[in-house]
Amino acid sequence: MPWRSSLVIVLFVTAGFAATGVLPVGEFLARGERVEAAWIELEELRSVNADLDADLQALYTEQEVERIAREQYGFVRPGEIGYVVIVLEGEAPEIPPAVPVATGTEERSFFQRVWDFITGNDLTNDG
Repeated sequence: MPWRSSLVIVLFVTAGFAATGVLPVGEFLARGERVEAAWIELEELRSVNADLDADLQALYTEQEVERIAREQYGFVRPGEIGYVVIVLEGEAPEIPPAVPVATGTEERSFFQRVWDFITGNDLTNDG
């Protein structure tokens, strides 16, 4: 029985220290919360990193290289005609809707054929 009284005294002393703030219980709990928040942030960053890796891998495909070359650098394939639209400062460009390329099976009016010739939509894409 003497050891039970010793155990009770130790428990009371420990509870007293915890209640008075002598032991860093609050700091210990706060650190645990910060660690959990850091783990959540790490998982989010891993997810973002995986998305960026997928984007990076997509950049190595021929289709993506061609898309970037066309959009950002104005490259065209041999036989295609490239156009540059110059917009005055402060004005918004007017972009007409895309005219579908004639497949040859549908009858197009004279003016539609002329417009296709002017815009280059009459050219065939050999691949």
